[in-house]
Amino acid sequence: MKNLSMIAGLLGIFVSLAAQLFAINDDDYHFGNIWFVGVLGGIIGTLSAFSININNKKAAVLIIISLLLGFAGIGSLYSVSAFLQFITLIYLAYKHFHAKGDYNTNE
Repeated sequence: MKNLSMIAGLLGIFVSLAAQLFAINDDDYHFGNIWFVGVLGGIIGTLSAFSININNKKAAVLIIISLLLGFAGIGSLYSVSAFLQFITLIYLAYKHFHAKGDYNTNE
């Protein structure tokens, strides 16, 4: 999952830069020409890959922030990267809820 999150973050950076360089995103279709917010979302997504093995909660929060920033920055162009990050987020949630010690056996 670390590699998937890293690929998603780097893909978010490259798509944001390509959208700006080829003038794909315009003020008419998005929240404005704030492509750098999409790049910031990609960078945060890449940083979340490094924290997956250390702290799952921190990685999940960073992935959610990355998803929000990516869609705010470049809108639907971020959808492939968002799909990959969403798979990582589901994996982290599954891993968190099925970890040892989370079950209440006193009932």
